[in-house]
Amino acid sequence: MDKKTIIGIIGEQAGGKGAAADIIRKHFGGSRLTVSSILRRTLDSLYLDSTRDSLVNLGIILKKGFGNDILMKAMLKEVENEDTDLVIVDGFRMPGDPDVFKEAYNGNFYLIYVTAGQKIRYERSVKRDEKVGESDAAFEEFAAKEDLETEKYISEVGKTADFKIENNGNEKELEKKILQVMKKI
Repeated sequence: MDKKTIIGIIGEQAGGKGAAADIIRKHFGGSRLTVSSILRRTLDSLYLDSTRDSLVNLGIILKKGFGNDILMKAMLKEVENEDTDLVIVDGFRMPGDPDVFKEAYNGNFYLIYVTAGQKIRYERSVKRDEKVGESDAAFEEFAAKEDLETEKYISEVGKTADFKIENNGNEKELEKKILQVMKKI
């Protein structure tokens, strides 16, 4: 297997995972893959909207039917097919998720936890409207989704990350923090 450098990104919704990946790609190249893209393709094939609830439900169904590591194993295959030495993987959420990559890329896998305060993340979520219905969600709905099966372990898994970035500021501040982390990788 190629010994690519894999940067895993974990974080709560609207914490800045995508922005962090964009900054890394801007400065260092590489590609970005998301676990949600696997789920979106499946939902698209079924002619279903990619709502957060649909993504969560499909992820849970796949894990129950095919094992907890099914999405990470699929993502590992996608990483192997990438024609670049630097791959950013966004979508680690549950205990055990990073293990597939730690085993496959021993010493070349780094996990970064990108997080921010809940109110800040809510405001970002409403502005970006990334998933169907996000711009209309009340704060209480946003906060309640953090108790979903696919969300509730993020901070716990984040504690095992190689690096933690508090993203409560602007994009320039995030960029500075990302570049500091990348110097260590």
